Amino acid sequence: MVIGPFLLPPMVFATLIGVLVLMLLGALLKRFIAPRFDSWVGLAVVLAFVAARMGFVLRHLDSYQQNPLRFFYIWQGGFDSYWAIAAAVLSLGFLKTWRHRGIGLAALILSAAFIYLTFSLTPKPASKQLPDISLLSLNHERINLNIYAHNKVVINLWATWCVPCRREMPMLQQAVADYADVQFYLINQGEAEDVVRNYLNAHGLKLHNSVLLDPSHTIAGYYKTLGTPVTLFFNQNMLVAMHVGEISAELLSDRLKALRP
Repeated sequence: MVIGPFLLPPMVFATLIGVLVLMLLGALLKRFIAPRFDSWVGLAVVLAFVAARMGFVLRHLDSYQQNPLRFFYIWQGGFDSYWAIAAAVLSLGFLKTWRHRGIGLAALILSAAFIYLTFSLTPKPASKQLPDISLLSLNHERINLNIYAHNKVVINLWATWCVPCRREMPMLQQAVADYADVQFYLINQGEAEDVVRNYLNAHGLKLHNSVLLDPSHTIAGYYKTLGTPVTLFFNQNMLVAMHVGEISAELLSDRLKALRP
């Protein structure tokens, strides 16, 4: 979902809609029932956000302990919805009466319904399968993307000028080495071969066997994606997850482990 200059993943956009709905409900409840509802909405949103992030970080504590500041790298994704739900429900204790808590719970449920509805209606990739499209590798071979259709496949759309893409490259190189059973296609968008090759060489990235060239943005058009980076996860020729924007090593690991053997 594109809003002005911002490219938002479908779930992020849906969550923002849910928060706006909750804020509107809080304003109405403040006016017609009790002033405390206005403060409660802010508390519920903050608690849910922090708890969701904390739940994810705790699951990957060993990794985050190496650089605790990465807790704040929320643009990489990594939130636990169960922790968010639990925190939002616990925030009802801020309301003084059981009647008000029941009304607050109804507001949370309605907001969650809007999140689900918005996510369901948000445009998704046009196809759920690997395309019968051939792209040129840096070894000057034509590679058909569906040759590994019945295996585990990860497609990453990137460009050398894209700062988040550049930050992802060392992590993707490690993932290629760690997950030998997964076929990685790092598909460069719209750049010449010498630009891509020079970038990889200059940064010591040994990804030449995984990089494919897509000068006309064929794959982005096929899946109707916008912007870079975008990472798509396939299992048995079926798209099972998509991440828009920069992805963390922890979230990438979660996605890869979720792919069935």
